[in-house]
Amino acid sequence: MKKIINYNKTVLAIIAGILFSGLILNTINQISPTPVLGIDQAGYIESGQEVEIANLDNTQIKEYILEESISTQALDTIFNQRVENVNNYLIKRNSPLAPYSQEIVKAANTYGIDYRLLAAISIIESSGGLHTFKPYNAWGWGKMSFANWTEAIWTVSEGLGNYYKRGMTTPRTIAPVYCPPNATNWANNVQSVMNTIGK
Repeated sequence: MKKIINYNKTVLAIIAGILFSGLILNTINQISPTPVLGIDQAGYIESGQEVEIANLDNTQIKEYILEESISTQALDTIFNQRVENVNNYLIKRNSPLAPYSQEIVKAANTYGIDYRLLAAISIIESSGGLHTFKPYNAWGWGKMSFANWTEAIWTVSEGLGNYYKRGMTTPRTIAPVYCPPNATNWANNVQSVMNTIGK
């Protein structure tokens, strides 16, 4: 009888140990991160079942990233070339706007205007800012004065952007509103300067 009781205690102790171990393992499994199968299988285990996730093609991801990189580099190259074109032209004309060539191209991009337009109009209206009738107004832009070249560039670029929004996207179409008394000559002169600055 004593042997049976000792045997039952041993069996109960083993069962209790197994249950306790199972409880610990279950707790660890619940608080641990979900196990990932592998990069090629692209799946994970949830509640003991495999749930498939769409396979990711690493090659496509790399190609997309590479295309984005090339596209960004191309845009940077175009931007830098345009800044150089404007800068070179304004330097040749001794224009005080030359150091602001990057600002001119940035403003043109922001307002969707031809990057050469602002510089070209400044040449026709004031020899590139050498002879202004109002402070920092190199474009004959109304009777406005500006605090500095940067403010002037952004204000006039925004105004020219409004011409573009109304379908006036060339010197010829802008001229009748911008310079009505001398529209044809003004348009021809602005376009000529734009052509000289670059493409």
